[in-house]
Amino acid sequence: MATGLVGFVGPIVGPIAGIGQFLMAPVGRHFGYLFSHKSKVKNLNDEVKKLDEKRGAMQLAVDEAERNVKVIGPDVKGWLERVDKCSEEAREIIKDEVEENKGCLYGWCPNLPLRYSLGKKATNKAKEVAKLYEERKLTEVAYNKPSPWIESTSTEGIKVFESRRLITNDVMEALKDDRFHLIAICGMGGVGKTTMVKEVAKRANKEKLFDEVVMAVVSQIPDKRKIQGEIGDKLGLKFEEETELGRANRLRERLKDTKRILVILDDVWERLELNDIGIPFGDGHRGCKILLTSRYDNVCNDMNAQKKFTVEVLTEEEAWNLFEEMAGISNDTSHTSTDLYITQKKVADECGRLPIAIVTVARALIDKDEQSWNSALLQLRKSMIKNIRNVEKEVFKSLELSYDFLERREIKECFLLCSLYAEDFNIPVEDIVRYGVGIELFEAIDSVKEARDRVHDFVDDLKKGYLLMDGELEGCVKMHDVVRDVAISIASREEHSFMVRCDEALKEWPEKERQKNYAVISLRCTGMSKLPDNLEFPKLHLLRLEDNYASYRPNLPDSFYGGMKELKALSMLNVYIEGSLPTSLRWLTNLRSLSLYECGLINDVSAIGALENLEILSFKGTKFEELPKEIGRLSHLKLLDLLRCVVKRICPGVLSSLSKLEELYLGYSFDDENRIEEAKATFTELCGLSNFTTLVIHLRHVAYWPRDLVLTNLKAFAITTGFPRGCRDYQLQNQLSLEDLHESDLMESGVKNLFKITKILQITRAVGVRNVGYDLARDGFKKLTELFLEDCQDLEYVIETTDGVPVPQIAFPVLQSLCLHHLGKLKEICHGQLPEETFIALKELQLVDLPTLTHLWKGPTQLARNLTSLKLNRCDKLERMSSLSIARDLMQLQKLHVSQCRKMEVLISSEEEGDQNEIASTTIETTDKIVFPKLKVLYLQDLASFTAMCKATNGIELPQLNELTLFQMSKLNSFCNTSIQPLFNKNIQAPERRHIGEKERRRGLTDTTLLLFDHPTNPANTSAGEIEINIERACSSNGGWEGTCEVRDGLERLIKVEMGEGLVGMGVQWKNEVDLAGRGR
Repeated sequence: MATGLVGFVGPIVGPIAGIGQFLMAPVGRHFGYLFSHKSKVKNLNDEVKKLDEKRGAMQLAVDEAERNVKVIGPDVKGWLERVDKCSEEAREIIKDEVEENKGCLYGWCPNLPLRYSLGKKATNKAKEVAKLYEERKLTEVAYNKPSPWIESTSTEGIKVFESRRLITNDVMEALKDDRFHLIAICGMGGVGKTTMVKEVAKRANKEKLFDEVVMAVVSQIPDKRKIQGEIGDKLGLKFEEETELGRANRLRERLKDTKRILVILDDVWERLELNDIGIPFGDGHRGCKILLTSRYDNVCNDMNAQKKFTVEVLTEEEAWNLFEEMAGISNDTSHTSTDLYITQKKVADECGRLPIAIVTVARALIDKDEQSWNSALLQLRKSMIKNIRNVEKEVFKSLELSYDFLERREIKECFLLCSLYAEDFNIPVEDIVRYGVGIELFEAIDSVKEARDRVHDFVDDLKKGYLLMDGELEGCVKMHDVVRDVAISIASREEHSFMVRCDEALKEWPEKERQKNYAVISLRCTGMSKLPDNLEFPKLHLLRLEDNYASYRPNLPDSFYGGMKELKALSMLNVYIEGSLPTSLRWLTNLRSLSLYECGLINDVSAIGALENLEILSFKGTKFEELPKEIGRLSHLKLLDLLRCVVKRICPGVLSSLSKLEELYLGYSFDDENRIEEAKATFTELCGLSNFTTLVIHLRHVAYWPRDLVLTNLKAFAITTGFPRGCRDYQLQNQLSLEDLHESDLMESGVKNLFKITKILQITRAVGVRNVGYDLARDGFKKLTELFLEDCQDLEYVIETTDGVPVPQIAFPVLQSLCLHHLGKLKEICHGQLPEETFIALKELQLVDLPTLTHLWKGPTQLARNLTSLKLNRCDKLERMSSLSIARDLMQLQKLHVSQCRKMEVLISSEEEGDQNEIASTTIETTDKIVFPKLKVLYLQDLASFTAMCKATNGIELPQLNELTLFQMSKLNSFCNTSIQPLFNKNIQAPERRHIGEKERRRGLTDTTLLLFDHPTNPANTSAGEIEINIERACSSNGGWEGTCEVRDGLERLIKVEMGEGLVGMGVQWKNEVDLAGRGR
């Protein structure tokens, strides 16, 4: 029974006991809070002490990191805040335990609820303290702080000018374009490239274009570790690797971790291998974009920049505004004297609109008196910019770096030689060639041509480095005013010993400069009544004198050259020499280059025969009648320049005696019809000169050229007959310009022997020439790049390939420009089947006053495939420009000008209306649209029969059009003669928004300009003003057109036809009170 009872009770008691054990644990814990509260509080106190020690150590680490400009991690800041809060709460618990002991008479009267609460709080808080202690074991305290953007202190507070804002906007657009990964900004030193990229960086950050933007200065001698370090600093990246390769790999991985990043490389002087530095871009990292600046255009090309922007100097208005701001000049001139204000303007002008010069000079003159301004102006005019405070440091050093970076001595000397001219002078490159040959500047050259090629290479490099600019005249360059000042300052140093005084009219030779050891002198002697005769320049190698030839005519003393016996190059420009040359010229036995430019009328030049070392002799523009036999003694002469000398006679035997002659420039000579045979004999002397390669000559008639004259080694020439032409650029293009001749004259004169190597051929008023390709050169003019035919009364075809006419295998294969003017009998450009590759390179076609021409093309359309410019004027029988099939070949066309073609009805007609012989595809749908993808300019004028641009087509796309002009188009109703084609609708898809230059913006033009002209419908009521229409429909949304439409003097018919469907729907705004017919409202 007992056993049964146990069996009955066991299953009940077991679970009850388990429940008791489960309940006893929390009960025990609660009893622990009550009876062990002291140990609980003590444990809390111990944990807090440990945490306080940890917190103190952490605070020391934080303080040290902040002193080292590091960024404290947000988790550290949060932990410190939580520790402080937790410690404060723990101390309150400990304090409550002390108070509890006092309140219960130190244990004799215990407060049981309070003890329980203290024990529980102490236990929980101790756990929280222990957890906080453990949190700080594996966390970094601080991180390297990315370097902040440093604004340019030199331009701080300067407003952004329009010319800069436009380029900056374009750079921003390029950065947003996924097609461009490497963008370059180039320009001369001090023009503001660094300031611009800092502005770009600021805007990129503000607009959140990139996750990170970093910048490094590359400088003249690239230091890869330094570049890596600058980028790393801005990324907060520490390099632990010692090798450049290891650092590059680390940097590459860090940059790849950033989805979108802009890397700016400032002041790049030579090609930089980005991969070696650790900068991935392109396929290596599509989100990484590179923006670089350089003062060398070729560096941007070497770096394969996909988009390049050039920063020019400021506009005149911007330059003056900046100068006013930097110099503290008030706009209120009532408190400034007129003289001071004029001086301030002149000082600003001397800065050449170069920002660094403007800022530096202007700040140096803040609050200065009138005397200081006058002194500064004088220093600037004398190119003594180093004498103005801070200018040397800021301006001079910046530009001198570009000079220092020129690798070869020769190019540095050529640069300094360009400073010999007056400010803003068009410097003839040929002068530098001749100076260089004279002073023996060039190493390892054997001919003048080699020296010229080398100088032109140098000039190209100097232009790419913005140390030189294109000149306004052919064959010339210019030097920026401030660059020139720096060049003169460098050249005046002892190692160069230049004296340059070209900017002021000196009344006498500078007294202090009479007996110094100058190596080069360039001086303007305008105003001098007499040149000195007691000069001593024992080390002078180059002397350049310039006068204006009109006012004073300084007397040139007979002994003027007596103290210059080491002279190697002498150039006289507009220095009037009357009668004979000074006898002291004979003493210059070391002279290698002598140039007497525009020096009046010299009776006798025989004294030059004593200069036996002379290699270059030029009388350009100096008049004398005969080249005497004494010139034949110049056995070393390589170049003889007689352009514009009107030499009537060259003594027999002179040219044949010049055994080393390479180049002869004769100009307009031998105009005496009674001495033709003598002229021929003179030219025949050239045949025996084995070094002779270059000839420039102007003849009265082609008959002066000997029939049997063969110049075996002739490589460069410019031969003209008839009207004289100048020769500025000595880089000859093998040009023949022939006037007033018969076809037989060409065949008999021997000039025909040059056709095979002629590149530019101009024929005017030729009789008897019917077919250029057959009558003149049956080998097809394989070298010809330009052909100009005018007033050739018998010319019917440029090339004819019909039966019985010999056909060259290739005709005009490299011809790029074809101009046909005033050819009354021209029937076709090409008659018959053209040989392959004929006219394949043609880019420019001009057809002017061709009254019998009925169409442009028949047969294959290779004439059209590479055309970029087409001009049709006064071709009265032309009814169309081309058919649909040929129009589709005009993919390269950029400019189209059609005017005064009376029968022209359309530019593009359907195939059915074309000639049946025209080769065209029969599968082309006439409703297909036509695309001229590169057309930028379309000009249509005075087309009396013109009704539409095209027929039978479903629209025209002109994606690059930025100028459209319609003038005197009385019958024009629409662009395309279809019911669906209004003038401006979605079928004419015109340009996207693009940058418009400053000049156009000043004129108020927007992105595309449309000019519509016609005769006034009602002249009596026509306003003199213009009707200007702003077309404001967004082109991005529907491919529409945005631009300016000017309607002058009416064009009422066209507007009435198209207004409802096109212009009205595009948001037309009339800007003045004139209605469509020109009547005031």
